Amino acid sequence: MKKIIVLAMLMAAVTGLISCKKDQATTVNIEGLINFMAGDVKIVDGGTVSAAKIGDTVKQGMTVKTGPRAVADIYFGDNVIRILENSSVVMTELVRNVADNRENSEFYVENGKMFSRVTRKLVDGEKFRVNTPTSVAGVRGTEFIVSEEEGKSNIACIDGVVVVKEQGSDDSTYKEVEAGKEANVEKGKPISVADLKEQNRANIKKIKDDIKAIREDIRRKFEEQRDEIRQAVIDEKAKNKQAVEDQKAKDQANIQAIKDDIKGQQDEIKADVSAKKDEQMDAVKNFEKTDTKSVKPEIKKFDSTLDK
Repeated sequence: MKKIIVLAMLMAAVTGLISCKKDQATTVNIEGLINFMAGDVKIVDGGTVSAAKIGDTVKQGMTVKTGPRAVADIYFGDNVIRILENSSVVMTELVRNVADNRENSEFYVENGKMFSRVTRKLVDGEKFRVNTPTSVAGVRGTEFIVSEEEGKSNIACIDGVVVVKEQGSDDSTYKEVEAGKEANVEKGKPISVADLKEQNRANIKKIKDDIKAIREDIRRKFEEQRDEIRQAVIDEKAKNKQAVEDQKAKDQANIQAIKDDIKGQQDEIKADVSAKKDEQMDAVKNFEKTDTKSVKPEIKKFDSTLDK
């Protein structure tokens, strides 16, 4: 009996390991990108707090905090969230299933306001959810803003549909909030749904206009940078071509100088050889020339006078 129990436990453990490895192999983390920010924005990663910069990546488990009159736009592919001033938002879950390309995104607004723009309609198995201490808001492709302040949540929907429930309640308590409506959630009280207040409507319109302007600005800057890069490549090619031509001319001048130097040395050697030959020929001529004065024998004159 004990052997059977041990064997069953081992099989369960192996099955669990295989399942874990399969899950690890089929899911990857999604990363967000800060492409616009203003004011004091900080990223909290574990125990590390750092000042945010445009281009920073935002990952699962991180918290983004904004100060007074601060704002941060974070893009997750086509989806975007804007964290408004005096807010703190945790990136609770950011994963994609590789096998079916389904995404699960979940955020926790500790306090403050967060605007969400979900451009693609979610399919079964996907999730885009915004939690607060008092509420849960889930979407299927929409634009909405979630506010949390002093234990009260406001979920304002400008487009599409948002489903809202109180934090901790079961899914059967979800209420639909259609475009042009907003829901107020307070712990222990029924969710109230009413027409969108003009202030919320104006806030969302301003946020949408800002994001559109930011997109246009990013596109314009990208095109400008693309033109600058293209011109820089052309200039660099021309510069490199000129540098090659200059180097060729310099090399040719150096080679000609070396040739001239070698020719000069050869001429000097020829002149030296010619001078040596002349000296040798002169020496030979001088050696072979006979000095007749020095070799002429002395002939005594015959004395013809006879003694008588």
